[in-house]
Amino acid sequence: MIKLLAVLGLISVFLVYSFFPVKTERTVEVPYGKTSLDIALLLYREGVIRSPLSFMVIHSLIRGKLEAGEYEFKGWVFPWDAYLKIHRGQRKLYKITVPEGFDLYDIANLLEEYSICKREDFLKVANSPETAKRYGLRTYTMEGFLFPDTYYFSKNTHPLRVVDVMFKNFLKRTEHLRPKLEERGLTLEEWVIIASMVEKETAVPEERPIIASVILNRIKLGMPLQIDPTVIYALKRRGEWKGVLTRKHLQLDDPYNTYYHKGLPPSPICNPSLQSLEAALNPAETNHLYFVSMGNGRHAFSSNYRDHLKNIATYRR
Repeated sequence: MIKLLAVLGLISVFLVYSFFPVKTERTVEVPYGKTSLDIALLLYREGVIRSPLSFMVIHSLIRGKLEAGEYEFKGWVFPWDAYLKIHRGQRKLYKITVPEGFDLYDIANLLEEYSICKREDFLKVANSPETAKRYGLRTYTMEGFLFPDTYYFSKNTHPLRVVDVMFKNFLKRTEHLRPKLEERGLTLEEWVIIASMVEKETAVPEERPIIASVILNRIKLGMPLQIDPTVIYALKRRGEWKGVLTRKHLQLDDPYNTYYHKGLPPSPICNPSLQSLEAALNPAETNHLYFVSMGNGRHAFSSNYRDHLKNIATYRR
């Protein structure tokens, strides 16, 4: 009897000890398809819990689903804390900043760099007509509607989750602007397409309404827009962009080539900033039809082709 009591006493002490917290600073990857015992042993080996037994006792009481993913443990961690974190899927988050003017291909590269999701998986979802339809967009891609901002995602996030978060942010950040679309006679898609070209043509805030006016003036006159970034986007979609735009590229028969085809391109060519979206809704009142880079980030504007040629000659010199 004494021996039995001693054994029971030792077991009790061990059980109590198993539930003591551990001071740690660990990031643990819980792979898909692992059993609760596998996870308990993993946490034990990583020094997050004192014994797999404590984790299994908690699991036998809760019988909750355990989520795969990357988890961060800091400070004093009780087995209960570790279990609930994995049960609730409270994965480690990474700060991702999507700059203004990034297109889907830039975003895809950024997401893969941080292991949020694979480049090809994201592009497959973001460039899917079904995804655009899901959000009520009259286009076949999410280009332009993923708002440039700072986000927090865990590794191995589903691409549709990424798209969903960024599109909902677009709706939130543009809520005060969208009521003006009907007044301007623009659809949501036309607005974002124009804003995306403005975004790619200038980084100077005061120039954006002027660039927008040039685009709209050309559309009214039925002139080709001749926006270089649309050609670059066509090449990126084809996987042919090498970093240098040539005269040969301007002859490319592609719906995004605004030298070859009149009117707006089929979809936005990047994800524009709020400033560019505002400029597309509130263009400057000008008769400008042309602009040329001055080589310092700014542009010279003109309303006729003769002055445009003079500006080209001046700034090329």
